Amino acid sequence: MKKLTKPALWVLLFSFTAFFACNDPTVIGSDLLSGDQLDIEFTDTLTLKARTITNDSLVVWRTGTNAVLFQNFVFGDFQDPVFGRTVASIYAQYVTNTSLPKFSETQVLDSVVLMLPYNASLSYGKIDQPFSIEVYEMTQGMDADEVYTNADSFAVSAVPLAVHSSIPNLTDSITVLEPTADTLRQVKLPPHLRIKLDPARFAPFFSLDSATIANDSSFLQYFKGLWLKPSSQNAGLLSFKMRDLLSNLRFYYRDGTDTLSYDFRIFSGNPIVLHQQNYYGGSTVAPYISQSGEERPDDLIFLQGLNGLNFELEIPYAEELNGIIINKAELILPIISLDNDNDENGPVFQLYATEVVSDDTLVLVDDIYLPLLNLATDDFGNFFGGKAIADEDFYTVSLSAHLQKVIEGRATKKIRFTVHLRTERAARVVLGGPSNTTAALKAKLRLTYTKY
Repeated sequence: MKKLTKPALWVLLFSFTAFFACNDPTVIGSDLLSGDQLDIEFTDTLTLKARTITNDSLVVWRTGTNAVLFQNFVFGDFQDPVFGRTVASIYAQYVTNTSLPKFSETQVLDSVVLMLPYNASLSYGKIDQPFSIEVYEMTQGMDADEVYTNADSFAVSAVPLAVHSSIPNLTDSITVLEPTADTLRQVKLPPHLRIKLDPARFAPFFSLDSATIANDSSFLQYFKGLWLKPSSQNAGLLSFKMRDLLSNLRFYYRDGTDTLSYDFRIFSGNPIVLHQQNYYGGSTVAPYISQSGEERPDDLIFLQGLNGLNFELEIPYAEELNGIIINKAELILPIISLDNDNDENGPVFQLYATEVVSDDTLVLVDDIYLPLLNLATDDFGNFFGGKAIADEDFYTVSLSAHLQKVIEGRATKKIRFTVHLRTERAARVVLGGPSNTTAALKAKLRLTYTKY
């Protein structure tokens, strides 16, 4: 991936931007290279091809230079009316807090509560129905030095530690009684799910020797973690903030007349693995991904977060545009609401585009890279577009800089579109493709250019 490494690149950005600046040219025609000897021309009839594609896998945990560290984790068994079925479960590794517990065999465990903070903005679809969750103890550990993908799974105990069902409340705070000093007091906490686990499994924690408690490696040999599995099929997916300060395995226990609590936590060095699979059989999207690349229909194209669907766009005759300077190139992607879809399934918020250099090499298109370079931020949307805006029924994507490179033979003709930050986002969208027979629902590339 391209990165800002030298101050000289700022000079390059300024020169590049100045070269391709456009002062709102007048739209004057509809056919490419029409013969009118005018400086500025317009077309929206360029030939485009598209195909919806699946992913091989999604890296969900990796340390080091290219670390992958999710903050939010999608959860559920989502029955999507258009995209089929998406199943997402979570493996999580818990360790002792920054201060070690002072457990002893004379203390009495009252309860153990798994606390899972909601992320309302990343939950998706219909949430106003009961979600059922089963919690299992892991019998196979996770190694922080390994790379894990969404396809990885781990052995767990045969009997769950808890089976819980409730309608999620993503917005209201929760008031609970918490031990403070020598008393109990009411504490208001942000929205989260609380699941009571079988205390019989955790009572032996109070008999652990100090060496096991004090050393994470030794402790993880004893308690390898938890698996959160959906056990109900729903019309939506939840999102949990698993690395939040409120994401704890909380012990409530008594020491004589005192009631105490202790939190086992998840830190940045502890793996959390999203196990996520998609099942497209029998769905609306199935015919668009089951055929070979050249034969797939593209009247509709599909985009899906997580390890879901991407689409590739090709500009097959771009070399025939040689001899022009691009003033503006905007890809128009109409959003389509199918009759069998649910209103709760809102569109993807932000698209992301890369050049397909080869089957295993993707590079940011310059229309994303240059704004990133200029702003030193990931807020490229104001320049690149690709955002779903309220009350709009299409995406507008700027491809001006990239198309100029394609015309000049300095970039390939294929662009891959994905959901921006898809690793934590379940949203999806149906778009009109290049061969859609309804003019208003057809993907188009609006091109304003100058001959030279």
